Amino acid sequence: MKHSESIALLAGALAKAQLQIEPASKNATNPHFRSHYADLASIWDACRGPLNTNGLSIVQFPCDGDVGRTGLCTMLLHSSGEFISEVVTTRSQKDDPQGLGSALTYLRRYALAAVVGVTATEDDDGNAASTPANARVAAPAPRPYIPPPVSPPAVNAPPMAHKPVSQPVSQPVAKPVQTATAGTSAVEAIVEFYKVDQGTAKNGRPYTKHRIGWTGSDGKLTYGTTFSASDGECACESMNLNCPCEITFVTGQYGLDIKSVKMSTMPMSATDFAGGDDEIPF
Repeated sequence: MKHSESIALLAGALAKAQLQIEPASKNATNPHFRSHYADLASIWDACRGPLNTNGLSIVQFPCDGDVGRTGLCTMLLHSSGEFISEVVTTRSQKDDPQGLGSALTYLRRYALAAVVGVTATEDDDGNAASTPANARVAAPAPRPYIPPPVSPPAVNAPPMAHKPVSQPVSQPVAKPVQTATAGTSAVEAIVEFYKVDQGTAKNGRPYTKHRIGWTGSDGKLTYGTTFSASDGECACESMNLNCPCEITFVTGQYGLDIKSVKMSTMPMSATDFAGGDDEIPF
């Protein structure tokens, strides 16, 4: 990361802005997983006002990457002249202007959200405003598909051609991975439920417990818990970005004990996780 000689004023202004930044609404659909995500415009809507109020601005411009990769430099500026910047790259899905635009939009969206600290929430017209921020409940499982009843044809009526009925798209389920050791299990899945519980143990010490849920091989949500803050953050990132992670766990007295959560890579392009071809508005 590059930065000016001092970032003291920038750091103070960013801290104030982040207190004012609200979560971005998940107003678009990821065609790969049939899930929702916050597009570039939604992330800008969430942070533009707080940044401007505190003398901050964002500059993003394409730059050279390695062969076959598209690069983007994101610079956070303060009115004092202080700055921080970093470059990220990704591989374009198609070697044409449309593929370039999709890759740049993907980079702009995630780089902007990462730099200013924007998270995403479901766009439910404000109904979730009264729900605590650390209580994120997964959407209910889809109802099983039941075909409509077919009425018998009228007497002497010509036979009717039956049209094929489309079946609902199933959600991605956890895939076993080979990193499990004796007594442990490991799966690759996208976190669909994340909740933080805080309390006090019997010895009087406070604790923070992270509850994680993902779709198991049976198509139902599987839950596990961990007291690791880093594993909880990784699980939250998996849910917010719709990216798979590797979850290692053991069966304990009170359910599944999460031993580790780490981001993993699946054989799909970056724009699949970004929501597909997301047209760039310039």
